[in-house]
Amino acid sequence: MSTTEPSPEQRKAAVAGVFDRAAATYDQVRVEFFGPAGELLVRRTAPTPGERVLDVGCGRGASALPAARLVGPAGAVTATDLAPAMVEAVRRQAADLPWLTAELGDAEQPPPGPFDVVQGGLVMFFLPDFAGALDRYRAVLVPGGRLGFTWFGPPDPRWEPVFEALGSVLPADQRPPRRPGTDGAFASPQSMADVLGERGWHDVDTSDTEIVVRVRDADHWFAWSWSQGYRTMLERIEAHGALEEARARVEPLLERLADDGGLEWRALIRCTLARS
Repeated sequence: MSTTEPSPEQRKAAVAGVFDRAAATYDQVRVEFFGPAGELLVRRTAPTPGERVLDVGCGRGASALPAARLVGPAGAVTATDLAPAMVEAVRRQAADLPWLTAELGDAEQPPPGPFDVVQGGLVMFFLPDFAGALDRYRAVLVPGGRLGFTWFGPPDPRWEPVFEALGSVLPADQRPPRRPGTDGAFASPQSMADVLGERGWHDVDTSDTEIVVRVRDADHWFAWSWSQGYRTMLERIEAHGALEEARARVEPLLERLADDGGLEWRALIRCTLARS
């Protein structure tokens, strides 16, 4: 079996494909997560009326849409994503916000500015060249402009057996990383501050917010998993012909986690803000 690492472009294409296939149900399965995470990001970047905002890796607009409402018609929001279906979803939702433009775009390659704010919700850890992207964001921001982005802190330890059980149906060399970006800059807030400082960013601050995510039952949890980035793992399990086996391993673990109100897990979301 070949051990050749995929190229950066292949990695981007794979991520874009997963999210393009997930777009129809992404943030549409009655799970409150992306909305609160997007609002958290916008509270930190704090766009004001008349400002120009670039939202990279926009998904279905969890942070682009609230940013557009804040900047108003005197401002402008450009939302980019590599997944065409995500871009189309943002365009539909922004029909009453003509100052929001959604277009295909690589989060590593921002369009020409100038922008007052560059923001990205739960996307930066996917970038093969995060350091280079930081330089390019600084180049398109006005002096003193703000960069804000969210990323994941440590996972809820109660759920680790669930993810381990799912991965166990695949050969070890076919298991995709469940949490991309857990090393380098994304290892800790201090690591992030160090990397940003090295790239010329100032006033770096990372805050932690816990979002409690709730689903009704195992069916709802699987629907949620198919609708977002964890689809990568489920597609590999499906291609391996092991979906039924995976479900059989996971359902007893979900039953143990459930209480009278359903299933819940605690997602630690880190939000980093820096100035150019």
